[in-house]
Amino acid sequence: MATVTGVGRRVARWVACVAVAACCVAGAALPAHADDGPVPVPSTPPTAAPNTPLFPGRTIFMRARFDFGEDIVPGREEKITPTAYLQLVFSEWGNGRNLTEQECQELVSTFWSGTGPDYQVEATTESNWCEIEAYYLGEARHAFYSLDESGHMQVRPPMAYLNQIATSFDDVYFKRLDFEAKGLNNAHCNANPSKEDLNKLVVVSHASSCVWDVHDGATIPTTDEPLMEGDVEDYFTGKLAGTVGPFTELNPPVNPFTVTPAPPTDPATGPSAAASGDRSETGKSSSTGLLIGIGAAIAVLLLVGAGALVVALRRRK
Repeated sequence: MATVTGVGRRVARWVACVAVAACCVAGAALPAHADDGPVPVPSTPPTAAPNTPLFPGRTIFMRARFDFGEDIVPGREEKITPTAYLQLVFSEWGNGRNLTEQECQELVSTFWSGTGPDYQVEATTESNWCEIEAYYLGEARHAFYSLDESGHMQVRPPMAYLNQIATSFDDVYFKRLDFEAKGLNNAHCNANPSKEDLNKLVVVSHASSCVWDVHDGATIPTTDEPLMEGDVEDYFTGKLAGTVGPFTELNPPVNPFTVTPAPPTDPATGPSAAASGDRSETGKSSSTGLLIGIGAAIAVLLLVGAGALVVALRRRK
């Protein structure tokens, strides 16, 4: 019975090994398509700019949405919070494939790292796309709006950075930008949108939306110039806690194109050189000690010889 049990265990181990090997082969042979679920967003910024172009030989579809007003923020689901919400979606339609979960992770790690106050971010993979959702709260919203003392308000999405992301791909189709803002009246959109719906009264405040869709002949804006302007309403300075002030820098995410890589170590002054220097100094010290020892021994021998010579001369006398 013991022999049978031992054989059974060995057979079970062999079967397990075969199964693991089969899984490894299958995993290596077939790309892992994205499953629905969260993707970790790194807090540590990148140390160097990405190697471009990304995904050579493939066409990546990209679209963005920016909502300036209020939203339900992750971790604060019990209430609606004044928020600047930015959504970025990557996908690959056609060619019989989608972005994999690993490729989504690479995009998130490259373009959306970093942390900051009044900031929440989530990234997820769906059946055929990779999605990033960023929420900016409090004073962090000033990266997207300016408000002067006269009540004139300007709002902008981070189009310069979004276009840097787009141009990092070998082939990209940045097809659509949706933009909506709440809390201002007498609004108008800049940069020739393909569709706009302005100054619509929603309960106690006005909301305006603009769309840039290349299918309808629009050109996606490429700079950080304001895309919407208007007169601020009491709802924004009251309920939405808006404040007077200029635009501020967008951070996070950390822009990988602005990262300065650490300078390479000079072999002449690096750790190896320092170690060599230490070894040289150690060798010099050892040689000096050896010479001192030999000199001392010679001195002792000379003294002993001189003493013996004196004794011998006295005995002869």
